[in-house]
Amino acid sequence: MKKSWVISTCLTIVLIFSSILATWKPIAEELKLGLDLQGGFEILYEVQDPYEGRGIEKEKLVKQTASIMRDRINLLGISEPIIQVEDEERIRVQLPGVQDQNEARDILSIGGNITIRDTDNDLILSSEEFSSIKIVEVPGGAPPQVTMEFREDVDMQRITEKYMGETLVLWLDYVKGESYSASHPNVIFDGPVSMTWSYDGVALSSDFTNEEANKLAKVLSTGDLPAPIEEIYSRSVGSQLGEKALNNTMLSCGIAILLIFLYMVWNYRYLGMISVLCMVSYLYLTFAIFLFLEGVFTLTGLAAFILGLGMAVDASILTFERLREIKRRGASFETLVMEASNRSFTTIGDAQVTTAIAACGLFIFGVGAVKGFAVMLFISIVAGFLTCYALLRLLLYMIGEARIVEWYERRNRKG
Repeated sequence: MKKSWVISTCLTIVLIFSSILATWKPIAEELKLGLDLQGGFEILYEVQDPYEGRGIEKEKLVKQTASIMRDRINLLGISEPIIQVEDEERIRVQLPGVQDQNEARDILSIGGNITIRDTDNDLILSSEEFSSIKIVEVPGGAPPQVTMEFREDVDMQRITEKYMGETLVLWLDYVKGESYSASHPNVIFDGPVSMTWSYDGVALSSDFTNEEANKLAKVLSTGDLPAPIEEIYSRSVGSQLGEKALNNTMLSCGIAILLIFLYMVWNYRYLGMISVLCMVSYLYLTFAIFLFLEGVFTLTGLAAFILGLGMAVDASILTFERLREIKRRGASFETLVMEASNRSFTTIGDAQVTTAIAACGLFIFGVGAVKGFAVMLFISIVAGFLTCYALLRLLLYMIGEARIVEWYERRNRKG
């Protein structure tokens, strides 16, 4: 054996394992789980035509609506929300871990065309002229107030003097043709709301509960939606179902991976042990890339991950089988490794490229979970090639240079 190459090989293996052991925990903690694993709520909205007076192209309209939805979700304090634009006019909202679905619905959908109008529906102020929204606690146990302050260029003195003593209406989603006296389904609270005007802004008072005041303040502070949105689909995944699905899935995946490891060691002996190291590197690298891309892990993503592992193992098997076919006397092990790798490269490359093309097609034309499957599949292809072909080739070459195989075979013959 060549001691220098033996030391280099051992250091390389130790470095790989130590890097994985040192960093796997932060990666596992940062991994985001989707609805089907964590539980939560999903809604699919369709964006309608913009409110009157807002000439905006459809693509920009949908993006602006999605941006406002994201701002509102952030105010709810929901961690890791997913908001995706689909089919150019639909917005899919996934809220992992949400407990109060009705509150989430209210915050997302209410507040289109927020305006203050008189009883003839004439516009007085719009949400674009709001500068800040606050909740003010009233002494004596009275319900809280929601205060709206306006921009400096708003002539509050003129407005106050003009509408002194008149009834004004706060609309959360005004549509032309509606009247302030008509019943309206999209309300955050019940009961009349009084407005106390000052030269700084307006204080809204009612029999607000703290929850209602918070909802109203959140809607007003994020601005109004540029167009009505219609809910066309929703589903709820309970946290217990998500936890059960996660436990069952992780158990089945663990068993499958263990069986693959055992098969490789049983069938290829020391070569199988090297392939196990490469597969462990594949598991680590796949999740590291997925985390870098800020992906959300779902059941479909897990299926793509296991499929990618199968392809990665296939690359190792092809290399080992080519190595068995060309094994001959007089040739060094490293020479055989390079020849076997070169012969298997075409087959492995063709399989990886065609699968990558399929993954790209799924990503481009698919929606929702299909896109997630495609992303994980593509990541798995890249990680599998880097570990179970390139890294495997490097380790086998280093083992050949170290003359470990020759030493192992001589020892077996003597035994």
